[in-house]
Amino acid sequence: MLKKHFILYLFLLNTLNSLAQELTLIPRPVEYHFAKGHFNLNKNTSLSSITDPRIVPPLLQSLMDQLSNSTKFRINKKNQHNNTISMVLNKEHNPKLGKEGYQLNIQPTKIIIQANDPAGLFYAVQSLCQIINTSGIKLPCLQITDYPAFQWRGLMVDLSRHFFDKEVIKRYISQMAKYKFNTLHLHLTDNQGWRIEIRSLPKLNTIGSWRVPRTGYWKNQKAPGAGESTTYGGFYSKEDIRDIIEHAQKHFIDIVPEVDIPGHSLAMIASYPELSCTKTPQQVLAGDPWNASRTNVLCAGNDSVFVALDHIITEIAEMFPSKYIHIGGDEVSRMYWDKCPRCQKRIREEHLQSSEELQSYFIKKVAKIVISKGKTPIGWYENLTGGLADRMAFMSWKDNKGGIHASREGHQVVMTPAAYTYLDFYQGDPYLENAPFTVNKLSTTFEFNALPAGIDPKQVLGGQGSLWTEQVPNERKLQFMTWPRAFALSEILWSGNNQCGWENFIRRVEKQLPVLDQEGTKYSRYFYDAMIYSSRGPQNELLLSLKTEVKDLDIHYAFDDSDPDQYYPKYTGQPLSIPKGAQSIRVVTYRGNQAIGRTIKLPIAELEKRSPLIK
Repeated sequence: MLKKHFILYLFLLNTLNSLAQELTLIPRPVEYHFAKGHFNLNKNTSLSSITDPRIVPPLLQSLMDQLSNSTKFRINKKNQHNNTISMVLNKEHNPKLGKEGYQLNIQPTKIIIQANDPAGLFYAVQSLCQIINTSGIKLPCLQITDYPAFQWRGLMVDLSRHFFDKEVIKRYISQMAKYKFNTLHLHLTDNQGWRIEIRSLPKLNTIGSWRVPRTGYWKNQKAPGAGESTTYGGFYSKEDIRDIIEHAQKHFIDIVPEVDIPGHSLAMIASYPELSCTKTPQQVLAGDPWNASRTNVLCAGNDSVFVALDHIITEIAEMFPSKYIHIGGDEVSRMYWDKCPRCQKRIREEHLQSSEELQSYFIKKVAKIVISKGKTPIGWYENLTGGLADRMAFMSWKDNKGGIHASREGHQVVMTPAAYTYLDFYQGDPYLENAPFTVNKLSTTFEFNALPAGIDPKQVLGGQGSLWTEQVPNERKLQFMTWPRAFALSEILWSGNNQCGWENFIRRVEKQLPVLDQEGTKYSRYFYDAMIYSSRGPQNELLLSLKTEVKDLDIHYAFDDSDPDQYYPKYTGQPLSIPKGAQSIRVVTYRGNQAIGRTIKLPIAELEKRSPLIK
């Protein structure tokens, strides 16, 4: 008996020690091992003298600034042997680390960072800063060997529905780099605005970049009135783009530009109506419902369209050093082409069978323009009978099927299936939200798999979270919709299958939230909220079940229109019957005696709608 108690004691002790030494890093490193002792950062800690010419002064200064921001005192360069931080680029390439991997070794008297490439040093410093930010300046001795599972670890921001100035984008870049994202995809054009300077087609900016102002819920806004001033919008000048790219390069982030064609082109057509099939004057969409009279598709039978696109792609290729140019290609209303004599003539001349094949023809023709500029075309995957363009990469957005099919056809793919990675989807109960589509909770994003069954893993570049901005009018909402769901994406795209499960991930998320608070970054706490589900019982009566994403929370509830606290009834897991006369249910989550989630109030009538009477 004593032996059993002793074994149990050792097991509990090891478990507690393991939790005490659990790394709080997001994303989780591939390998790490704790050692005895600590390294104490202080005002005398210095950066060892660096003579390697590959570690250029701007990079070194950036890394020193980041460390100093975390420690709250200045880390300077000195010639000393102890109390030092050393950064070393390997003389011989370590194939295990690749370009972005690193080794971080914290010893009692020094910290050693090693990598093959400056990008690896950068990511090592991000890990070191995270440890400081979440654990303080008394650092546990440990060894980390870390490298990413995927080369494309991205976020996308839609800049057409709402425009964000360059300083907002630069702050977004700085934030995403801390969690080892390396790609920012900018959706620069759509029906609601053209956001990039094109000097060869100036009306794209004088007309296409501006629309009438509208505030509030995106759907069902009033259409532009006759003579109404177009005062909302803006665009990035070439100088702005240079500034953004320079900032991104310091953070080892690639900026991928997107011009969405041939659909989603109302801003371009408002600028140059002759590029559409109807050639009718148009206005940039302002949140008002789209309809067929608002021509938003370029004419595939008009050679002038491809001349204009050549001018646009030429200027974009000159502005952006990225290997990729995104050309959209999704959601094309082909009814314009069905009625257009020029498009029908094009179908006959090119021996095509339908307007659907004409869409493939259009994408292939534009892809060749991109390739002629020395770039790789990438677009939203659409299952078209005309087949996929040669040498083009694809983003799988509707689901995983597009990525699976394209990879089997030999195309590189980026996985961004909407159900898991669309960051415009709401995070709380739909009754309380104003997002236009569906739900994508933190736990759902954490289930994202960039390597679904049947895909060719050799063709998968990686994945990204995509943030459409119909309901994102300002920087604070941009942050709120990104974090903490981007933590889950960071974990999946860097750590791959090396994750430790949901509960471990949540513990690390909770360590990061005070850091976001300190930085002034807004984030969603909706993953702490209770979730209310309705069903029908054996007598067709309405029953309610309550759940949480985070497991160690208690749920307290009330049917009497008062706000519950920890002294109200606690949910025990059994379905709740609705008391006679109750008009609503209110629920709140607690951890111990502290309220942790919002008080959620749902009308019983709303829950009745979700579970209609069984006939």
